[in-house]
Amino acid sequence: MNIDEYMLLTLKNNMLLKDSVIDIATIMGHTPTHPISSHIFCLEFNFTQEDHDKILLKLNLLSDKKTLNLAEIRSELTKIVPEVSELPEAIFKGMLSIFLKQFDIPLTVPELN
Repeated sequence: MNIDEYMLLTLKNNMLLKDSVIDIATIMGHTPTHPISSHIFCLEFNFTQEDHDKILLKLNLLSDKKTLNLAEIRSELTKIVPEVSELPEAIFKGMLSIFLKQFDIPLTVPELN
């Protein structure tokens, strides 16, 4: 097996693993608008681990303000992970909800209630 064949096989295996995780999550109730895990959300929307960590850190820093609206949060997150701006509003709300819930971030977002 040459390096090109190995790389293709590795890529196919990674795609299979990703799809398998998303399939299992879907059975457990995961949807793009109601994700069950921030990591699965990032996997599904091709955010890296670094993107995940940047979002988490930024939300923790923003929690000092106690209350922010959706547009303010999206603007701040887009500065650090530009792909956030491409998410439809319902999916962005799902992403935001799971990060706040999973990591117990004390930030109130009126549009999420």
